[in-house]
Amino acid sequence: MNNSFNIIQLYGITKDPESSNFMMVMDYAKNGNLRQKLNRNFNTLSWKDKLYILSDIARGLMDIHKEGLTHQDFHSGNILSMDKYVFINNQITDLGLCKPANEECDKNKKVYGVLPYVAPEVLSGKQYTKESDVYSLGIIIYEVINGLPPY
Repeated sequence: MNNSFNIIQLYGITKDPESSNFMMVMDYAKNGNLRQKLNRNFNTLSWKDKLYILSDIARGLMDIHKEGLTHQDFHSGNILSMDKYVFINNQITDLGLCKPANEECDKNKKVYGVLPYVAPEVLSGKQYTKESDVYSLGIIIYEVINGLPPY
């Protein structure tokens, strides 16, 4: 996914010697995530700015889906703002749950993610699909347009 402008660049994986936790090494997003950006700047965003944000996000999700993958944890906290300008260069991150779209999931698998963004069919036990990612995108669109997190 490092070839996509709308997916954060991943440089490698490292291991914390104290906790033995693995960590991904990626670009630093000095302007935080989309939720933080909306909290700080919503009242100054024009419709054009909102459309720039949404087109970055949609292109990133399209790139994930073109590779035959599903994100499976798609929400405003996983969209990072890489530029000081409020409306450009938004990149998708946290591909840790990303899997091939045709990979069968374990029937006893627990649902992960931020609940308001999780598609109803996933909550009822069906597997994640590209369509469930698009459902999450719809919730993100609602959030960008209204400036409010989903409830």
